[in-house]
Amino acid sequence: MVAPVIAQCALDIPRSGIRDVFDRVERVPDVISLCVGEPSATAAPHIVEAACRSIREGHTKYTNVLGIDAFRQAVARYSHTVKGLDYAPEHEIQAIDGATIGLFLALKAVLDPGDEVIIPSPFFTSYEAEVMMCGGVPVTVALTPEHQMRLNADDIEAAVTPRTRAVILTSPGNPSGAVTPADELARIADVCTRHNLWAISDEVYHPFIFKDDADASDASVDPATAARPFPVAPSIATVPGMHERTVVVESLSKTFAMTGWRIGYLLAPAALIEQTSKIAELMHSSVNSTAQYAAVAALTGPMDPVIAMREEYRAKRQIVLDGLADCTAVRLVEPQGAFYAFVDIRATRMSSDEFSRRLLDESKVAVVPGTAFGAEGEGFVRLSYAGDADELREGVRRLRRFAESHADPLLGRHTPEFHHLAVMA
Repeated sequence: MVAPVIAQCALDIPRSGIRDVFDRVERVPDVISLCVGEPSATAAPHIVEAACRSIREGHTKYTNVLGIDAFRQAVARYSHTVKGLDYAPEHEIQAIDGATIGLFLALKAVLDPGDEVIIPSPFFTSYEAEVMMCGGVPVTVALTPEHQMRLNADDIEAAVTPRTRAVILTSPGNPSGAVTPADELARIADVCTRHNLWAISDEVYHPFIFKDDADASDASVDPATAARPFPVAPSIATVPGMHERTVVVESLSKTFAMTGWRIGYLLAPAALIEQTSKIAELMHSSVNSTAQYAAVAALTGPMDPVIAMREEYRAKRQIVLDGLADCTAVRLVEPQGAFYAFVDIRATRMSSDEFSRRLLDESKVAVVPGTAFGAEGEGFVRLSYAGDADELREGVRRLRRFAESHADPLLGRHTPEFHHLAVMA
């Protein structure tokens, strides 16, 4: 008997390359996995207690599709204090089930079939697929080691066509950990303004930056705001004129170690939130109520856990930098944020997929091939340093030994196109 036909539009959606790696890892015992982009910590006790208390008090009903008032008020205060962003909780803030759903809602609200979205690449795996799911056409722009994998206004403008409707920005970046400075974001804002584009800004790693505090994001925050508990990466939404054309996609997953809670928020002009909330209500009625009450505690409570996580990632980042220092078999652009390192493995003359497969089979270390983040990721692999420090140290040692045993020494030592990529601590 012939089965009913599956829609071609579903078949055309690419599967996450990260999931492919996870499937392979499950078949290999005793693996050191440097794949997962998830904090090793869990939500702080006061967050967990707030969730439990909300259940005991019976706050388990449907909520407003925008989120409970307390959540939106907490988001508004946090965004103002930490990022210097001012959004009205009544109609410019929406609760979402994590950043990936928020990204989908934003794209669905701004795209008509055939509209183009510029995506700097390598990129987080959901970006391209979600543009396609919304009927749009992804247009990738290469991020380069020469620019430390940062966003670049000139490259973005060169990709603009009459069909371009939006550009997806992320800083700190996944998979590279690159942080784009405020002055470059201002140039990108000018491109968006002149071409009437939406900026969809994924800022889920905003507190995890590792430059000196004085060099961080002071220019992006209004001095009149309250003192920030920690420096953050600049947001394009702070640039004059960008409030009305930016959608900030945020999540508590990374900042507060709440990955499984599936809670985040959108910041956007009221006209856009009106549409994203309409779509969301048709999809799921409302966001998990317990997670919202927990999020209020996270956003309004002590920030010590966030600061501690940032310093933990700083230390683990140093393990990676020290472990690969002076290595001629691999190079990396020094990550300035998030908790990822994007490692250049071209001196091994292996493809990203071959390198990751053989590293897993021969050294029992799992990393994600760069091509999981777009074609421009070829020649790189991503490792996460969010996990156990001892496993990270051993995993980096094995990766280095594996790469050195397979590298072309002439390519590693003498080819300028390879050597200049190193931006080490």
